[in-house]
Amino acid sequence: MSRRLWAPGKVLIPALLLAAMTLGGCQRFVRWLEGEPPSSRAYRTANELFDDERYEEAAVAFRAWIADYHDKQDVMRPFVYYKLGECYRLRRNYERATAAYTTLIKESADSPDEAIKDLVGLARLRLADITPKTRSERPEGAPGK
Repeated sequence: MSRRLWAPGKVLIPALLLAAMTLGGCQRFVRWLEGEPPSSRAYRTANELFDDERYEEAAVAFRAWIADYHDKQDVMRPFVYYKLGECYRLRRNYERATAAYTTLIKESADSPDEAIKDLVGLARLRLADITPKTRSERPEGAPGK
């Protein structure tokens, strides 16, 4: 009898696992095996775009997350709105940034979670930074509207 050195069922799966771990990184592969929830995966993808300073693409990804996951009780929702506001603020689209921060504050102001309370506080600070000042608050000689 001859022994097979290669059997599709015995070599193919370990080879695929090794390739996936090498190409995609061990953490991604482990998340895939563990069945990471789609909302977490979508958030992580959008956050990676944000971290790479691809704010326009990140904003699209965060808006898609909001469209796909409607549950207002989702613990990630405030973080998505904050990051969306940050995308717009960094792109100097202050009108959309204001809308994102305002939505975060309206939906999460009463949250008992300390992290979300901190996020609401940050959103309020960002709103104060990007809100146009009235004439009386401008220094003398500053151009007005």
